[in-house]
Amino acid sequence: MTTTLYVFTGTGNSLAAAELLAQKLGDTVIESIPIQMKKASPVIPDSPKVGFIFPVNYSGLPLILSEFIPRISLSHVPYIFAVATAGGVGRYALLQLDTLLKENGSLLQAGWMVRMVDNYIPYGGAPDDKTQKEILADAEHQLSDIANLIQSEKKEMPKFPLMSQILHYSLYPRFIRSLPEIDNRFHVDDTCNGCGICRKVCPADNIRILDERPVWQHHCLFCLACINLCPKEAIQLEEKHRKKRRYHNPSVPLKKLIQIQSGFDIPSDQ
Repeated sequence: MTTTLYVFTGTGNSLAAAELLAQKLGDTVIESIPIQMKKASPVIPDSPKVGFIFPVNYSGLPLILSEFIPRISLSHVPYIFAVATAGGVGRYALLQLDTLLKENGSLLQAGWMVRMVDNYIPYGGAPDDKTQKEILADAEHQLSDIANLIQSEKKEMPKFPLMSQILHYSLYPRFIRSLPEIDNRFHVDDTCNGCGICRKVCPADNIRILDERPVWQHHCLFCLACINLCPKEAIQLEEKHRKKRRYHNPSVPLKKLIQIQSGFDIPSDQ
């Protein structure tokens, strides 16, 4: 294969981006970072091009990606790139990734940030359908251009303005410190039917179903997949967020999202 894409996604944006890039690039395989993390042996891709596709978390990298980089060998890969998806700002996450890669003996040759629909309930939830379609259409155009740059092995990194650095260092460390207990904020209401979708979409294997209700295990990534993808909208972050609009990238079927998150399967009618 010519290109390998390592993907982490919450509600489908980064997977949708990876699939569009794979379609444009051809001869590309998409690998799930959560599933790769379950393997005991080091990860050694056999492609000359390797990309990381991931969402921005509080102006930084998802914790699972930070933990994945030391486990992947890339010193033999001539072209490494990244695409960060975000509802707002977050370019500094690319610089953070470059730093981790350098510590692991490799280098990020190119990085881009693509705006996607925001799934972050605490900041207001997803926008209306019209706005979503506009954002996703623009993202598709950006990703088509990025695919052309990847094919030509363009070396390109964004500028990192001072405000981007300030946001990263003011938000990200506190966010990472909060993760072990952050799922204490979640609760489930009486509309829950015990379907277990929340467990299957969790990329961190952080949910158990006990007495037909989800119970969080305190190693949450705060991707909010369980909240956004619950078919009954039964999982709440806080009471004030109950009526916030949920989000699931429309180009990624739930079955495919579950498979890349955890390897589970579900009936085709769901």
